[in-house]
Amino acid sequence: MTEVWFYVTDDAAGNARAVLLRRLLERALRSPRRLYIHTRDAAAAERLDEWLWQPETSFLPHTLASAGNASDQQVVIGHGDSPPHLDMLVNLADEIPAFAGQFQRVVELVGGSEQDRVLSRARWTYYRDNGFKATRHELGT
Repeated sequence: MTEVWFYVTDDAAGNARAVLLRRLLERALRSPRRLYIHTRDAAAAERLDEWLWQPETSFLPHTLASAGNASDQQVVIGHGDSPPHLDMLVNLADEIPAFAGQFQRVVELVGGSEQDRVLSRARWTYYRDNGFKATRHELGT
């Protein structure tokens, strides 16, 4: 059964989810976990790819799903592609991808803005109503 973890911060800043993602990636890269980061579209995947290459974020190894070596990488960013592995899905899209139930674990990152909260409640309800085991993790700011 797929586990769903909601990481929730009360930080309402526009970059709150990015901060959570950064923390998650730093931890994941010290583990054997493989992450597929699902974005809403190609432009969002490319922006995330560029952000992870910026000196102020310090490079975190990753690749785009469209790259030829995606199946060999620990962190892959995509937007509806067939995921190269089914270990952990980090959903950054507003909608839940159809393949979410194929993963061992799904991670939802929730910022403190009202929009983030409303969208995450809808995703929580979907998971609950469709038999997923969902857990909420409060992280503060």
